[in-house]
Amino acid sequence: MITRHIKKYLIGCSVCCAISAATTSCSDFLDLKPLNDVVLENYWTKESDATSVLMGCYESLQSPDCLTRMALWGEVRSDNVQPGVNPSRELEQLLQENVMPSNTFCNWTSFYQAINRCNILIHYAPQLQQTDPNYTLAEMKANVAEATFIRSLCYFYLIRTFRDVPFTREPSIDDNQNYLLPADSFNVVLGNIIADLEAVKDDAQLYFRKPMPDRAQDEAERDNTARVTRPAIYALLADLYLWQGNWQKCVECCDYVINFKKQEYETLRLRLQNTVYLFNDYPLIREKIGSTSGEAYNAIFVEGNSFESLFELTYDRSLNSDNQNTFIDSYYIHSDNQNNAGFLNAFGDLYGTLPKQKTELFETADCRAYESIYQRGTTTYYIAKYAANDVVIDNSKSDWKPTYSFRSNKYAHWIVYRLTDVMLMKAEALVQMGESYFEDAFSLVNAVSKRAVNSLSPGVGEVLKYDDYKTSKDDMEQLVMDERRRELLFEGKRWYDLLRQARRSGNNRRLATTVVKSKITNVSGVQIRLADSNAHYLPYFRDELKVNPSLKQNPAYNTGGDADLSKN
Repeated sequence: MITRHIKKYLIGCSVCCAISAATTSCSDFLDLKPLNDVVLENYWTKESDATSVLMGCYESLQSPDCLTRMALWGEVRSDNVQPGVNPSRELEQLLQENVMPSNTFCNWTSFYQAINRCNILIHYAPQLQQTDPNYTLAEMKANVAEATFIRSLCYFYLIRTFRDVPFTREPSIDDNQNYLLPADSFNVVLGNIIADLEAVKDDAQLYFRKPMPDRAQDEAERDNTARVTRPAIYALLADLYLWQGNWQKCVECCDYVINFKKQEYETLRLRLQNTVYLFNDYPLIREKIGSTSGEAYNAIFVEGNSFESLFELTYDRSLNSDNQNTFIDSYYIHSDNQNNAGFLNAFGDLYGTLPKQKTELFETADCRAYESIYQRGTTTYYIAKYAANDVVIDNSKSDWKPTYSFRSNKYAHWIVYRLTDVMLMKAEALVQMGESYFEDAFSLVNAVSKRAVNSLSPGVGEVLKYDDYKTSKDDMEQLVMDERRRELLFEGKRWYDLLRQARRSGNNRRLATTVVKSKITNVSGVQIRLADSNAHYLPYFRDELKVNPSLKQNPAYNTGGDADLSKN
């Protein structure tokens, strides 16, 4: 075996394109192990080369640097979190809206590394298909669709975080190529990734392994959610159209996903009848089975790769594996020790005096409050979602206090898209389409709510009542936003939801007023800062400005000196 490093510059930052080689004939993609830094000219001679590079795309996406930013960029600036135990100075700066271009959380290298790996696969796979008869056209197109999803997802995170970013579909394979590119606007990048996904959406596989209706436990869920399938691409497209304001296209993509899951439920009804139930005709995993609740949490977040999942980053249960989710262990609750909080805590008002009295967000009988937040003492609230290895809520007890166990290692998967997320995307788009769609939007929200609330109190009536919302678009929009917050708490969605709402309405004051509720210090400063829409986005990292003169710093951070290297 001959190896050497292949290093190129991509968008002004040096990234290593580690092209992975497969020397095994193992047919399970998820079990392939990469070799590093293979000579480029010896590559692209057989089908397994494409598989190896595609594996590298997934590997980049689930790297600790990439996952940490995916989670923090979408969560830490929101009203969901507060400082936990010993947060770094840079994390405190994010929490306090006092970010400087030297803050390493502004470093986007891991995303562009993933993008470049995808660009390489998309560039070479069609050429390989022409030379290797074993690499069929359908397989090549499916591989390109997977890489296009990963590339588009990376760009989507980048524009939501930095607004304007350099965009390229060209791989970094030639030292003569110029990669010191200026930033393209948010809308240009958004339009490009929508066009890219539309071109490949139906090339992706519907299933990697078709679930069997007569099999009690099927491994298909792992294969079909740990890799990009057609429903996952439609979920991402729905999200992109929601940000673009194309409500009809968003609804169409959501309908594809929802109908796919309904059909899958009908096929697997016999196998799923004890775990999945129809809420307003939408198939969702039950919270209550028998005398206790917590089953939906355990299926979705503990076991992972559940019926509701569309795409998630899947990590290894082995203690000695390099493929572990270190983000949860560092930022939420430390593995196997519920007394050790991570760098972030939950905003206490979310939990308040539950279950004695409902909070502004949660009813007393909402499973999601207890599954997401672990109360320590009287005033401390740890983030339990993903960290808890088991949550059991005894419905026979009047206080509904859950019992927890916590993970002994770092294998929590990270969910990118799941069914209820898509249902609430559709509800949001329907509200924007006008009053005649309000009732359909409400039905979607109510289905998600009933799964979580009625499981604790089977005799309780409808917690949400359509008559309370049907006459006001603002009330309907707030209903959807609140339900998204409850359902997707601590999943890296909340800041982006608030940002999308602010972009749509132009109301920066509402975003600022919402966010400052969870702030401990510098409340007035945060409000003033977030009144400027430029400050809704992070600054370009200082090192990027040093090497790429084509980048111009976000005006909100152009304060001279070290922050304004783009003028040097």
